[in-house]
Amino acid sequence: MSKADPPSEPRSGTDGERPLSRASVGRFSLYLRHLEQFHSAGTKTISSSQLGEALGITDAQVRKDLAYLGNLGHPGVGYPTQDVIAALRRKLGIDREWRVVVVGAGNLARALLRYRGFQQQGFRIVALFDADAGKIGQRIDDLEVHSPDTMPAVVAATGAELGLLTVPAEVAQGVADTLVAAGIRGVLNFAPIVLRLPPHVSLVSVDLTVQLEQLAFLVQLGGNE
Repeated sequence: MSKADPPSEPRSGTDGERPLSRASVGRFSLYLRHLEQFHSAGTKTISSSQLGEALGITDAQVRKDLAYLGNLGHPGVGYPTQDVIAALRRKLGIDREWRVVVVGAGNLARALLRYRGFQQQGFRIVALFDADAGKIGQRIDDLEVHSPDTMPAVVAATGAELGLLTVPAEVAQGVADTLVAAGIRGVLNFAPIVLRLPPHVSLVSVDLTVQLEQLAFLVQLGGNE
């Protein structure tokens, strides 16, 4: 079997597909970034070994992951980059636009609003909320800052499905509850607290302090070897 040819593995599950691990989903985003770079550079096909080398993982792992997307590889030829990009976007659910609201109009929110990568990947920030009366009514990057009291109406009017939380830890749970009540289906939480949300609402937390602690551990571990 060529390294460019994905293994044929049996699929299982009620929908005919094998269940995806969280690790595989995380690698899908990395595959997508690199494949888009390769495609922009004019690369029409790519092998599992090329992609694995770019990401620092084995080509066997690449073939195993990409097998979830279907039979896209061709023996001796490789994976067509454009087809794999399209399949990854469908699998990740970003083959359409996602509308996002941001709660908390502080420095972190302002930095995120200026990050153009969101829009490039199909995420459009459509509303901004803050409880500070001095900020309500202001405009930041062409978005008006709304009061949290208006959240149900604004979420309904904009069709937002995702919420990005950049508020202090002590108010994060209450704000998250308000987002859920307004109809938000997924929350990206930057507050350093564990949120409790209903099972039907997806949650991803980003604690930058924890990431720095992990980095410090790895650096210290390397220095002690």
